[in-house]
Amino acid sequence: MTSILKRNGRSVHLTAHKAILSGDHHGNTIGAIRESLAAGVSRLEIDIHSLDGPDYAVFHERRLQTETTGEGSIGNATREQIRASRFLHDQEDRPPLLSEVVEAATGTDVQLQLDLKDWRPMAPDRIRSLLDVIAPVHDQVIVTTGQDWNLLRLHRADPELALGFDPGHYFDHAIEGSQMFLPKSFGAYGYRDDHPMAVGKTEDVRDYLAERWSMMLLQAPWAKEFFVSWIVLVQMLDDGFDLMAWLHEHHIAVTAWTPDYAGDGHAGGEKSLAALDRLLAAGVDRITTNTIPAWQAAASTNGSAAAG
Repeated sequence: MTSILKRNGRSVHLTAHKAILSGDHHGNTIGAIRESLAAGVSRLEIDIHSLDGPDYAVFHERRLQTETTGEGSIGNATREQIRASRFLHDQEDRPPLLSEVVEAATGTDVQLQLDLKDWRPMAPDRIRSLLDVIAPVHDQVIVTTGQDWNLLRLHRADPELALGFDPGHYFDHAIEGSQMFLPKSFGAYGYRDDHPMAVGKTEDVRDYLAERWSMMLLQAPWAKEFFVSWIVLVQMLDDGFDLMAWLHEHHIAVTAWTPDYAGDGHAGGEKSLAALDRLLAAGVDRITTNTIPAWQAAASTNGSAAAG
C-alpha cells in the first residue's frame, strides 16, 4: 500500500491517524502500529508523552486512568508502570513504549510522525531520552506538536531532527456548542484568535490572514511542515486566502487533519469528496485520517478518481 490518493489528476499522501488503518485495532495500540507498518503506509501518526525516566509512552491523554487501569499523570509514570497498566477496552493489551515502536519500524520505509503531548517545557533529560530512543530511525521521524516552546528546545538539541508545527493553540475555527480552550477569543475576522489584530476588523480578511501566518512562521521558523485543521484550511479558502500556496512559497509542506470519509454514495460521501477536492485543488501535501481504506475505495469508484 502506497497510501497515495489520486483524484482528478492530483495526488495526496494519506497519514494513518493514531496508526489506524483497517479499523480493526484501537488507535495508538501496538496492533494498529504493526498493521500500518506491515501495510507499508507512507506515514503513521502516534501520540507520545515523556515518562519519568528513559523512554516515552504512546498515549494521547495526560492521565493514565482515562484509558488504562493505571493512575496518575503520565509524565510521572515510569516505564515499568506503563508495562504494568492495561487498557480499559482490552485487559490483554497496554500502551506501547516508543522504544517498542522504534524496534518494529526499524528496517521499514514508513515515516513515523510522533505527535508530542508534553505541555510543560521539557527538561533536558526528557529531550535526551527522546533523541536516544529514536536514534535507530532518526531520519524517518518527524516530531510534531502545538507547543512551539518544546519544538524550540528540540531544535536546539538536534538541528537535524525534522519538526512540524500545529498552530491550533493560536489560530483555529469556531467550534459550535464547544467551550473554547485555546484560543479563548472569537476574533472579528471569524476565527478563534487571541491576537490584538483580531479585536476589530480594520482591513481586508486576506491581508489579516497573511499577517497572522507571517507571525506563525516566526514562532517555528525551523518547522518543515505545518499541521492545520482541514476546517480552517477550507474556511481560509472561502475567505480568498490559500494557505497551502502561501506556505509552499515559504518551502513548507502542509498536512490537513483530520478529515474522515463519511458515507457510501450518500450526501455524507459527496460532502467528503467535495472537501477533498477543495484541499487537492489547493495543493495540500498530506491528509491525516482515520479512514484510509474508505478514502481509497471512494476515490477508486468515483468517476475520474483513482487510488494508488
